[in-house]
Order: sequence, then structure tokens, then C-alpha cells
Amino acid sequence: MKEKFKENDYIKWGVTLFGVVAASIILFFVLSKLELLFDFLLKLMGILSPIFLGIMFAYLLNPLVKLIEKYFTKYIVDYIYKKVFKKAKGKARVARLTAIFTTYLLAIILIVLFFKFVVPSLFESINLMLTNVPVYINNIYDYFKDVLKSNPDLMGLVDNMSADITQFTGSLMLPSMDTLMVNITAGISSLFKWLINIIIGLIVSVYLIYDKDSFVAGTKKILKATLPSRFYDMTMTTLQSVDKVFGGFMVAKIIDSVLIGVITFIVISIFKIPYALVISVIVGVTNIIPYFGPFIGAVPCALLLLLISPAKSLTFCILILLIQQFDGNILGPKLIGDRTGMKSFWVLFSILLFGGLFGFVGMIFGVPVFAVIYSVAGNLINKKLAKKEAI
Repeated sequence: MKEKFKENDYIKWGVTLFGVVAASIILFFVLSKLELLFDFLLKLMGILSPIFLGIMFAYLLNPLVKLIEKYFTKYIVDYIYKKVFKKAKGKARVARLTAIFTTYLLAIILIVLFFKFVVPSLFESINLMLTNVPVYINNIYDYFKDVLKSNPDLMGLVDNMSADITQFTGSLMLPSMDTLMVNITAGISSLFKWLINIIIGLIVSVYLIYDKDSFVAGTKKILKATLPSRFYDMTMTTLQSVDKVFGGFMVAKIIDSVLIGVITFIVISIFKIPYALVISVIVGVTNIIPYFGPFIGAVPCALLLLLISPAKSLTFCILILLIQQFDGNILGPKLIGDRTGMKSFWVLFSILLFGGLFGFVGMIFGVPVFAVIYSVAGNLINKKLAKKEAI
């Protein structure tokens, strides 16, 4: 019996050693081919980008579809089926199809209006701003010239800097024809590819929204069949947290930022601030970032206006401060509330961490991603504490 025990013990140690060696070989192979693996993953993500876009579109448009479906079913489809068909069969499908059609029609109308009215004006403003860069530099030069009249050495340094900056900006605005043609060709090719992906993504999103109930039920069934009960519960809790944060916080934050961009455009246009459209777009986009967003958007705009007119820059700073106070105390809490469930310190921590790792995109998505991690970790800790208290 003792010899048999030793023999089994040796077999276990042998299997364990073999597993360790095999895992080490696999790990070494993966690390040595890490670049190829990343290239493969990037290529795969590029191929599946229409699917990812479809999921994103479906997630963003689904709340509006649900809203329209709810009221359309209640007031119109119910009436039609009672008065005309006198039956309920097919009512839900008609309501959903009509809600999807209405939502996508509204989205397409908004996109068309945006590209027809906003984009041309935006490009015109940017072009005008770049054209006037030498004028702004001359304004700065004249200002320093007046200030440094009594110091010829510093004046010579300013002259040299002004010449270098003018040459640099001229080279930026007047590239060679070959470079220009290459950039235009690459830009058109990339734009065409993205348009194809967006169109396919919109088609995919329609199917996802229409069959969302079956997709959700199928996903739950697969998870329940493949995962142990403990992991299934944890996975469902995690998915609920993801849905709450991304479906609530991100959508609400995007709506909030669009409204702030529109309000900024209206207010600064009333006060005749130059480049109102460009500034409003910058403020609206950066407003998606919590806490730091208003400063990231407002500071460069204020500096740009300072080159044009110090009085306009000061007016803009006062207006943007008032708008951000309105957003932080009235509009933001109404739309967003406390959807992340995190303290202010962790919001700042997540912005700094993900912003440092992934740049501007990390600053946008850092808060919701960390909120999911925060929620899952909190649930696990609470379960562990409940088990300890129960013992």
C-alpha cells in the first residue's frame, strides 16, 4: 500500500512538472511571437470593425427605439389593431419595426443636416483661422516690439523667433504638391473605407435591435450552460454593471455634451466671439471628459482668442465659466445623476490612469471602464465579507 501511494505521488509530481514545462514553453512562444499576435488581433479587429460599429450603434440608438416603441405601441399600434385588424397577432413586431424605422430616419436626418450645414461652416472657420495665423503672430510681434523698445538684445531675439515661426507656419500651410496629393488620396481612401464600414454597421445594428430579445436570451442560455452557477451569477452581475454604466452614463454624457456645445454656440454667438462654431465643437467634444474636460477645451480656445482680442478672450472665459456652472449644477445632475457610483477621488484617479495609458480616448472611457471594475470589486468584497460574517 505504501509503495502504491509513493507511485501515485510520483505520477502526480510528474504530471505537474510536465504541465509547468508545457505552460512555460507556450508562454515563451507567445512572448516571442507577441508582435505577430498583436498584428493578427489588429487585423481581426479591422475585419470585424463593422460588427463593432453595429454593436455601438445599436447600443446608442436602443434607448430611443425603446422609447418610441413603448409610446407607439400604446397609442397608435393598439388603436390600429383594435379598429382595423381586431387581433393582437404581429402587433409587437410592427411596433418594433416602426420604432426602428423612425429612430434611424431621425438619425439619418440629423446626420444629413450636420454635414450640410455644420461641416462646411466648420471647415470654413478652420481655414480662415489657419489663414490668419500669420496675422496673429504679427500682432504678438508688434506687442512685444512695443514692450521691448528699450532692450535691443531681447528685441533681436524676438525678431529671430518671429521669422522662425512665420517660416514654420508657412511650411505647414503650403505643403508640396506631391505630399498634398498623397495625403488627399490616402484621406479619400480611408474615408471611403469608413463609410462602407458605417453603412454595414448600421445594417448590423438594425438586426441586433430587432432581434435583441433572442440575442439576450441566447447569451444567457450559453453562459448558464457553460459556466458554474457561481461564475454565472458573477458574470450576469458584471454585465448588468456594464449596461448600467455604459448605457446610462455614456449615453447621458454624450447628450449632455451635445447640449453644452449647442448652448455654447448660441451664447458666444450672441456676444460675437470669433470662430464660434469651432470653439463650440471643441467645448462640446472635450466636455465628455469629466472634471478636466471643460478646462481642456476652454484653455486653448481662450489662448486663441487672446491672440485676436484680449477683451474677447476675457468675455469667453466668463461665459464658459457660467456655462460650466450651469452644466455642473443643473444640466449634468439631471441627465447623468450618480450613475457611476464612485467617489470624486476615484473619478479623478481613473481619468489620470487611463488618460496616461491611452491618451484622449482613455480619458473619455476611463471613468465608465473603471466604474465597472469598481462595481465588480465592490460586489466581490461584499460577498466575501458576508461569508465571513456567516461563519
